[in-house]
Parts: sequence; structure tokens; C-alpha cells
Amino acid sequence: MLGPMVTPSNPPLHDAPCSPLAADLLRHSVLLVTGKGGVGKSTVAVSMARLAAQRGQRVLLVELESVSRVAPLFGLPRVGPTPTEVDRRLWVSCLDSVDSLRFFFTQQLKVATLVNLALRNRAVEGFFKAVPAVKPMLFLYHLWRIEQDMGRYGEGRFDLIVCDLPTSGFTIGMYAIPDTLAHVFRVGSMATYAVGMRELLTQPGRAGLVLVTLPEEMPVTETLELRADLLRRHGIETAAIVVNGVYPHVMRPEDVAHLQAAARAAPDATREAVDEWLWAARLLAGRRERAVAYLKQLQHAMAGRVVELPFLFRRDLPLDAVDLLAHRFGATHEGAA
Repeated sequence: MLGPMVTPSNPPLHDAPCSPLAADLLRHSVLLVTGKGGVGKSTVAVSMARLAAQRGQRVLLVELESVSRVAPLFGLPRVGPTPTEVDRRLWVSCLDSVDSLRFFFTQQLKVATLVNLALRNRAVEGFFKAVPAVKPMLFLYHLWRIEQDMGRYGEGRFDLIVCDLPTSGFTIGMYAIPDTLAHVFRVGSMATYAVGMRELLTQPGRAGLVLVTLPEEMPVTETLELRADLLRRHGIETAAIVVNGVYPHVMRPEDVAHLQAAARAAPDATREAVDEWLWAARLLAGRRERAVAYLKQLQHAMAGRVVELPFLFRRDLPLDAVDLLAHRFGATHEGAA
């Protein structure tokens, strides 16, 4: 969960070295961030946006949520569909399905008053929300138009658009949209939209897919399955996998042995406290050992295109903690474990 705004403690990263993987990701026009629920994909998305902004890019962070998770981080009560500047070179936009539905029909009808009148009818709104494929289609169309109008291919207001997608199932459906539309609509505006959305998702340098996981068996397995599924069905190769919440090295074995020896000669109360601390250290060391094994598995599958982010031992992450993750993201070298 993201915490309230604080003054950033980390300096700008303009002159800091950037890993080849991070630099390659930031060369995309759009970064699509997704993963299984609860893996911290929103934190990763805002960290990537902060990294890009601190390196001099003009960044739009798009959340596909009804309520922004990022707004409180910058001390804002809410953020809507219109890009809101929250920091130097960083804007945030929060879209829900009604926002994207309104945008789509306004683009087609060119009369916002008629669209708003139609959407006041709950039956109309409910119909579009009830059709499973409509939500990813509307979001993909909206994102494509944002890139075309305000990104590198339009007026150039934003150098990079970071999109915090819903969970993996949504992403699978979204990548199927262009082919589905092209099959149904052979000519006309919808056919044109299908081509444009397909190019956004498939052209080199346009949309890079970033999968977020935890260093645990089920999230890692599902992440690799998602990567394989998108590659098999749509020819989409994942740009990077981010392993979030990796426990650090706690103590060396010789340090544990030294403390155990010291505890044996200490009073009972001290010995009990040391034993409890050593138990916690062994627990964290075991989690670190398992995390390293999963990191090696992912590194092998992705040919090193894996970013490792540390577990920060905090319930809420204020802005300085997000900037720490941004710094680690930029400094992570391929093949690190």
C-alpha cells in the first residue's frame, strides 16, 4: 500500500548510472505493468514512473482504477481522467470503465453533451459494464489514443506512459482485442482502430510489457505461464520481469555461530532474547535462499531481463521509500541475484 506524501530523501538520478535493462525499458513509448493481485504492481509502476521522471523524461502514470492509489502519495484527495501534474515531470491519470466509455463515444459522436446524456441512463452504463470484453477494449482504445494524441506520436507532451494494468486475466483479454476486432470488422473505423491498437502492442519500441511477481512458488509459476501464453498466442515477448519483495541477506553463517556461542555464556534472559533474534534471522535467511532459487529460474527463462527489488519491512511506503525502489530499479544489472 502506498503511504502519504513526504519530502523525497533520494537525490535526482540524472547523472546516476542506469543499468542496460532499465535504460532499455525507459526507451519505450508505453510500459504496461501487470501481475497477480497482491504482488505490488502499483508500487512497481509508480517506482518506474518516478525513475523515468527523475532521469528527465516527461511521464504520465495511468491507473485503471475507479479510485487512484497514487493520489494520496502526493497529498491529493483524488485524481480523475484528466492528467494531473503531481510532481516535476510526472503526471497521473486515473481511468475507470465509464471514463473510457465516455471518451470512446465522445470521439465517435463529437458531441459531449449527447454522450453524457446517454451515460446518465444506468441501463446503458450497466450493459457496457456487463460485457466482459468491453472493459479491456475501451481501456486499450483509450490508452492508444492517449499515446497518439499526447505521447511521442502526437504532440509529444509525454515521453513515456506507464500504465498500471489490472491483474493478469485482464491483460490476456486486452492483447486479444485487436485480432478480435479485425475478425469482426473488416472495413470502417473499427477496423482502423484494430490496426492502431495492434501496432501499439506489437511494434518494437512502442508498448513494453512488465510482469511483476513475488519470489514465491505460485506467483512465479503464474508469471511464467502468462509470459508463455502471450508469446504463444500473440507473439508478445515480455520486456522484463520484476521480482518484488526480495528479502535481503541477514547474517553470515559465521556471525550466527558467534552469537550462539556468546548466548551460551550469557544470563538466561539475554540467552532467550538472542535465541529469538536468531530464530528470526534463520527465518529470513530461509526466505532469502528460496527467493534466490526463484530468481535464478526467472533469470534463465528471461535471459537475464529480471529486476530484483528489496523487501522494505514497512506496511506503508511513503515517497522516499518509492524513490529508493526507483533507484534500485535503475541500478539493477542484468543477471543480478
